[in-house]
Amino acid sequence: MNDVLIVEDHPFVAEATQRLVSKTYPLLQVTLCSSADEAMSAINDDSKAWHRILLDLDVPGAHGLSLAMELHAANMQGITCIVSASKRRDFVAQVRGLGFLGYIQKAMPMNEFPAALDRVFRGERVFSDLSDGPREEIPRLTKRQTEILDLLRHGLRDREIAERLGLVEGTVTNQIKSITSELKARSRSHAVALAIDLGLLKISPI
Repeated sequence: MNDVLIVEDHPFVAEATQRLVSKTYPLLQVTLCSSADEAMSAINDDSKAWHRILLDLDVPGAHGLSLAMELHAANMQGITCIVSASKRRDFVAQVRGLGFLGYIQKAMPMNEFPAALDRVFRGERVFSDLSDGPREEIPRLTKRQTEILDLLRHGLRDREIAERLGLVEGTVTNQIKSITSELKARSRSHAVALAIDLGLLKISPI
């Protein structure tokens, strides 16, 4: 097992991590992926024997812990360390409980990161301590925004949502823009996924 997979969509971070790994472990072969689809394609590549996987949670095609859960389903958690900007303590608790190798904060001081990475590569479990750090604020949505988002989840268009809720179509469109902005979502579908992950939207039949 001499392959390392780095899943990171920020070019600077990906290249810097690759250089660090290659310099420290010259015998390991590093593969870079920048999306969830690329990552799962690499995971399913039978020609690879993965030694370590360094996973950023927020890459295209992933939301919350979705990609981490796919790796868990593929029984890769024991060789996977999350490297994320998220400070959500519930994420750290979940990946620890699921048997992942670690959860390292991207905000970790640069002089501490190589040592943390070395521990991960030696098989030690490493989890950033967020006990003294600030909690990430959960975005707030109004009851109306939640209703709109739920209908959006079921594939309804703005006009159909407006008819269902007795609103003007332009109002629905503006509300959706506000929702995506509040959730810092890349798209409408991403907003729905984030809302579900954050517990703001419950799964319910239409």
